[in-house]
Amino acid sequence: MFPYHDFLPPTLLDALHGAAEPVPGVDGLRVAPGLQSEFPRLQNADVLALVVSVYNEVAAELAAVLRQRELDRAFVDAGTLELVAANAGIAIESPAYRTVIGERDARSRVVVGPGPGVALPAPVTVPAALQGPQVTLFGPPDSARMAINAMNALHRVRPGEPAIVAELVDSSGAVPRWGADSEDSKTPLARDLLAASENLARCIDGTLEVRDGARHYTLAPHQRSIPIKRVAGLALPDGSHLFNREPLPLHLVELVQHAALNRDRPEALVYYIPKLENEEEAAYLASLLACTERHLGLPAGTIRVLLVFENPRAIFRIREMATALHPWFLGGSLGWHDFLASTARLFKNDPGYRIPVKADPNIVIRNIRESHRILVRDLGPMGALKIGGMYGVLPTEGDPASYAVSIVGFVRDVTTQLKRGLDGYWVAHPDFVRIGIALVEAWRQGPAMVDALVRALVPAEEVDRCLAFVHAPDPPGLDEADPRYPRAVLAAERGASEVIANDHPDEVRYNLFQALQYLCDWLAGRGCVALPATMKDASGQPVFVRVMDDLATTERSRWELWAEVHHGRVPVATLDRLLAEELAFIREGRSTDTKRTQVAWHPTWSPIAARLLRAMVVTEDPPEFVTQLLLPFAQPMIRDAADPWARARRLCPGLYDWMEIPV
Repeated sequence: MFPYHDFLPPTLLDALHGAAEPVPGVDGLRVAPGLQSEFPRLQNADVLALVVSVYNEVAAELAAVLRQRELDRAFVDAGTLELVAANAGIAIESPAYRTVIGERDARSRVVVGPGPGVALPAPVTVPAALQGPQVTLFGPPDSARMAINAMNALHRVRPGEPAIVAELVDSSGAVPRWGADSEDSKTPLARDLLAASENLARCIDGTLEVRDGARHYTLAPHQRSIPIKRVAGLALPDGSHLFNREPLPLHLVELVQHAALNRDRPEALVYYIPKLENEEEAAYLASLLACTERHLGLPAGTIRVLLVFENPRAIFRIREMATALHPWFLGGSLGWHDFLASTARLFKNDPGYRIPVKADPNIVIRNIRESHRILVRDLGPMGALKIGGMYGVLPTEGDPASYAVSIVGFVRDVTTQLKRGLDGYWVAHPDFVRIGIALVEAWRQGPAMVDALVRALVPAEEVDRCLAFVHAPDPPGLDEADPRYPRAVLAAERGASEVIANDHPDEVRYNLFQALQYLCDWLAGRGCVALPATMKDASGQPVFVRVMDDLATTERSRWELWAEVHHGRVPVATLDRLLAEELAFIREGRSTDTKRTQVAWHPTWSPIAARLLRAMVVTEDPPEFVTQLLLPFAQPMIRDAADPWARARRLCPGLYDWMEIPV
């Protein structure tokens, strides 16, 4: 068993174990109080015995890959420190700049970078229902109403939708996918996760409905979205299911429960798997899938997986990971917020590295080019699905100027990914689903149809500029033989941003302001929030939009802040002054012409969010994941206390004691 004590310290685990209830017939398993009676379909002895049986078979392999992660982190950190002196006086843009990419450990493993290579993996057979455009709405099945809205996304017609959108949607014959997310856009509260699993199962069997006052929400009779469950990453424990006094892995509990609940519906057994790093971890996942199928009596390959390539190690090992996962492998996508955040963690000891700034609206266009092309290069020949990343900008309701800049950004982002040969992408709101499918279909039909659609969608003053971009070729990027190419794959071949410096007070403020609000929202139990931001219109004027933030966006914010403080570009005193000013802005509920507070000050969670964010930014040894500090607050015995901060300090001695700041 791998000790998840970085997330749930032993003292807290002892308290959770003492409060938990035994499961009759499943020796050693205890479950958080009330769950067995409240969720009998998922928390009965048969399902929980299955979870434990699968865990017992794969626990040693999981522990081995998680321990290897720790060793690999130490190797990368030490190697990066050793190169600081060698890189002195060399610009990061130079081919002579050295990194740990390609370096071998004591076992001759390339820890980061292309591996020894494999032959073309076995062909991937995509089920008929999953063929076609991969326009995917991502969001959690938090409530029955949210789940129904996601399933009915194709039928959500925006007021004033141009007729050409409906024509293209109809001619495509496509239905959207729904990434039913129980990971980065979900605070992992046990009851919420279980309710989400039940909502998803009822979406799949077509029985979900709900009444809200006079409104009756039901699933559309046809052309419903295809739900694909995303589970947690390997590193996150489940504090509600304790086996032999230690937490079970959350990804395993969620994956096995979903498979058990939907075993008679093979089309439901498709998962998004996040945060795998290499073929060793993919081999563990293959063991987990094989074991789950065997216990459920399913033929090998019934379960299918889409990997989210969001790690700087994984992007170089796509073929190796696909080979390890045959016959379960279906394809993959690129989660670029986590991709940038985990790259920043990789290069944390490198003073020359700069993460692409959060304020840059063209990150996908500028910085994610090489990694997109690797997806196409490696996944295309095997017939696997190759999916881009998230467009997370939403217009402010009722504001035509906001809609204009949002839709222009959407067209630019989508057509960039289509130019690169991707099959689709993710969207953060149902309003973009029909437009997204229409864009893919117009692209398939040719330039004249793209022109007609863009002219129908985009305000007249933006059309020419937008079409010029759409029809321009994608910039070529670096040749694979260029020594800078591996760093370009990781968006790590450039220095200071052309948009704004990482240490500029406005960029620091923006990261603080957004992260403070998101962390408060996560602590309050949500985990996904549309935060106000600005984009510039054709005249260069700032216009309010909303940017969908989840845990991945906060990870990249805190790593950007940490690097600027750690490498001396932002003094701690400056950080503290800006943090205090942003807290005051939120506390007072202020707004200006370019800045708005979305998540109102919460007397409990806002101060805790501030303490945690500052701690992650100023410490010399930052936690690997934000959830290492957040997860105790997802446990009811802490979050439901009169003073959650005091309770957390008592149950997690030493973890939070040094984080006091005046808020």
